[in-house]
Amino acid sequence: MLTHKGTQTIETSRLILRRAVREDAEPMFRNWASDPEVTKYLTWPTHSNTTVSEMVIGSWLQEYERDNYYQWMIVLKEIGEPIGSISVVRQNDHVQEAEIGYCIGSRWWHQGIMTEALAAVIEYLFTEVGMNRVAARHDPNNPHSGGVMRKCGMKYEGTHRACDRNNQGICDAAQYAILRSEWKKPRHFTEGIAYTDDAELVQEVYRRYDEDSRLNKSKAARVEFLTTVRYIEKHLTPGAKILDVGAGAGEYSLYFSRKGYQVSALELADANIAAFRAKMTDDDPIELVQGNALDLSRYESDSFDIVLLFGPLYHLHEEADKLQCIEEAKRVCKPDGKIFFAFISNDMVILTMQRCQEDYLMNGDYNKETFRLDDFPFVFHTPNRCRELLDKAGVQICHEVASDGASELLQDLVNGLDDAAYQQYLRFHFYICEKPEFLGMSNHLLFVGRPKS
Repeated sequence: MLTHKGTQTIETSRLILRRAVREDAEPMFRNWASDPEVTKYLTWPTHSNTTVSEMVIGSWLQEYERDNYYQWMIVLKEIGEPIGSISVVRQNDHVQEAEIGYCIGSRWWHQGIMTEALAAVIEYLFTEVGMNRVAARHDPNNPHSGGVMRKCGMKYEGTHRACDRNNQGICDAAQYAILRSEWKKPRHFTEGIAYTDDAELVQEVYRRYDEDSRLNKSKAARVEFLTTVRYIEKHLTPGAKILDVGAGAGEYSLYFSRKGYQVSALELADANIAAFRAKMTDDDPIELVQGNALDLSRYESDSFDIVLLFGPLYHLHEEADKLQCIEEAKRVCKPDGKIFFAFISNDMVILTMQRCQEDYLMNGDYNKETFRLDDFPFVFHTPNRCRELLDKAGVQICHEVASDGASELLQDLVNGLDDAAYQQYLRFHFYICEKPEFLGMSNHLLFVGRPKS
């Protein structure tokens, strides 16, 4: 049953989606509506002046009185003003369907912002309004718009020929949609992946998966980051040099660089490099390069106090590659330095997958007898397998940590805690995260070690 609630405010890690106000006309005109690159494939013309923007917003304000009207401004928290808009452009209550349209200023393209906004609106329409199907479409000559849809789990349903008209004239329309029954199934973003080796698989995964918000999108997601930082800081000394191998979108590199440490970062995936660079400022003296964790020859031996391997072992399938990766990390680490290894835990993932995919226990991608997950697109380890690998690689283990514990499984509970209760939850998590009986019950594992002498 549908429960129309109108345009309510939605907040994400970087954005506030809210109703338009009259004062938005100037930033609307300046940030996107006057840019012909933005409106090239849209159905409304480029605004010639702020008066046009004022008239458009005026029409929206009148429509907000209807509880089935959905039109949001996309406000970037960092600058405090709107940079685009997203709305329900068509709806069919009879079949509980909403079609979404969106646009964003070109200065903010390719940063995952539109994906973040679309995902939030899809969630709102499914969970608050009760829609059963959310659709969208784009001109095939604008493929990046389709990429946003795919990243949000929408499936390509075909292209209708010469069925639409935009600022380029009569055009085709590529159709996408997601059903409520499919929503939040982690399996969807792997569909259609083609690759010949681990490096190609990494590139394709992070074209589809938003790594930029993974560690900061919620209180539950933040537990892994806070736990990992806590253990890194146990081993930091003034002036320490840090190498972040598989740096992702830069969450750890930027944190420690801004604490005054000398940070070098290496990342393979183009999408993560772009997200990382977008967050850097002139005051971030990080040496960021694109490269493969299997080859750290650009770095001198015995040159880093701390080496972070927080991505490579998620993706290396062959044991020989894992050992080579660890050997390279050992080579560049000082004899008295520490290496931090992150793994995705095999056993807990089965429970968290069941939480968001109700048929996973019966039909999920794992061996129903051994409970071994299928290593695609990520690679999974049990605590014992982590120990065996590190021992074989000549690493002496100092800490074994359940870095996020039950936080992903209990995310609704954790995200609903007030600040005081959240701090107490963190204290409890820190209390149990090294207990052997809790180690496997975590989606991510953190092992801290040093090269064996």
